Amino acid sequence: MPSCRWLALLIVVAASAVRAQDAPPSAILGVPRTQPIIIDPAIDPFLRPLGSPDEPFRPFAPLGQPTNPACEGIGTRFGLGLLAALYGMPGYGATWIPSQALLNQPTSMSVLRQDLSIFAPIVREGPDAGVLGLGIRSGRFRTDAILPNSGVPFPSQTWDIQAGLAYSHSWDNGWTTGAVVSAGSASDKPFAQSNGLVASLAMYTTFPTIGRDAWIVGFSYIPTSDSAYPLPILGYYWEPNEDFSVNLGAPFFLKWQFTDRATLDLVYVPIRNVSARVTWQPINFPNIRTYGAVNWSNEAVFLVDRTQTDNRFYSYEKRFTGGLQFDLPWRLSFDLAAGYVFDRFYFQGMQYSDRNNDRVNVGSGLFGTVQVRLKF
Repeated sequence: MPSCRWLALLIVVAASAVRAQDAPPSAILGVPRTQPIIIDPAIDPFLRPLGSPDEPFRPFAPLGQPTNPACEGIGTRFGLGLLAALYGMPGYGATWIPSQALLNQPTSMSVLRQDLSIFAPIVREGPDAGVLGLGIRSGRFRTDAILPNSGVPFPSQTWDIQAGLAYSHSWDNGWTTGAVVSAGSASDKPFAQSNGLVASLAMYTTFPTIGRDAWIVGFSYIPTSDSAYPLPILGYYWEPNEDFSVNLGAPFFLKWQFTDRATLDLVYVPIRNVSARVTWQPINFPNIRTYGAVNWSNEAVFLVDRTQTDNRFYSYEKRFTGGLQFDLPWRLSFDLAAGYVFDRFYFQGMQYSDRNNDRVNVGSGLFGTVQVRLKF
């Protein structure tokens, strides 16, 4: 789902927040296991201790708690969050929206969305950290709709296939500078023509203040977002205790464990991406979580046969979701969810103000989602 990419920004940055210590702790990937050991910890990269910083690089090390909090503070986690916002959390997901009537045409539409995301660390040496990412998203549409102003058929499929890198460097004065680059094709006919190619760039610097707090300053340009122009990154990251963290600015994200069993997550990414979720951990089922969420999200691709070069093909929707998450071995989780999707529409244009051009309105209805993701 589109909003999962933005929720990932919160999950990576806030949920994995590093606690400052007088001395660096001994880090172990993953959490204490309650399931029987299936793979020997000596060969399972998710369970092996990272060891001292001078030991050879070990797979997936940046995804675990670091041996030196100064080297993977909010600066490094923020870059990983941006990469996850582009591609989604590592894993696979599928969403099915059954056929719903169109509001301005005598036909209907059903949608199958799928996404696959893979992360692979390439650098974790001293003050430097780097992670490669691959994201593949597709949408398949069954409909006889047409784009009313252009008079062409509604696309039968859309693709967004990109690869990128998140890299950060921590300076001696405590600042961290990072960059996230991504390139690929976002189109109905991926890589068929050059007018379907895309490239994204985000750069930022974090300035620590008191304790775990820091200023975050930078910019981002993502051509498949709902802004056709670069957007600023500016916020103050505040983490007064282990139960509460928030970035006051843009993007905005908040994580608050307000009881022993309940957590509130809020995310706002300019201009029109909003996510709110409450997660509850049943006391008698430590490996199961339930959640309820509200989302407003969008995504865009470039139709190869468009007549105006700057036009994007946008989709917007809002959702109410309820779901269950089950812990699996090897730091994986299985997510089963269903909900109600509404206020759905598609259009062609350069930005949101063009939303009446080639607009196709789709009726509200139920949807279902299944996911398998790597837990940070």
